[in-house]
Amino acid sequence: MKKKLLSLFPNYWRAVKRHIKARLKIQKYRTVLAVSQLLADLITNATIVLILLLVIFLTSITLSFSLSVFFGSHVLGFLAATLCLTLAALLVLWKRSRVEAYFAGLTIARYFEKIRAGHPKRSVKNTSEFESLMNAIDHKEKR
Repeated sequence: MKKKLLSLFPNYWRAVKRHIKARLKIQKYRTVLAVSQLLADLITNATIVLILLLVIFLTSITLSFSLSVFFGSHVLGFLAATLCLTLAALLVLWKRSRVEAYFAGLTIARYFEKIRAGHPKRSVKNTSEFESLMNAIDHKEKR
């Protein structure tokens, strides 16, 4: 009886060690995946912001020249474009709380959609892994 108990302990120890190594490897891969997704998201967002700034700049130049043709003077055209852009900026400042709430909600919703898409039914998966480990340990006991 004593010998049987002594022989079970190393088996359990090896199984636990394998399981811990596998869990550490899984965690390492999840961390690498999360960091790479974060960097990819950061690069994508930076590119989008850069392109949007370029679009705003080119749109303001186009608006300025269009208004220059309309008013017949480059000075009046650029002045009118500056006034339009200043009015738009003041409107955003006036409604700043609504704009911030909108973009915060958009960002949070996007974040949770990514998490949901990346890990469907996460808790069920962990439960099934635990059950499969327990079955493996029970199977070793019967041998």
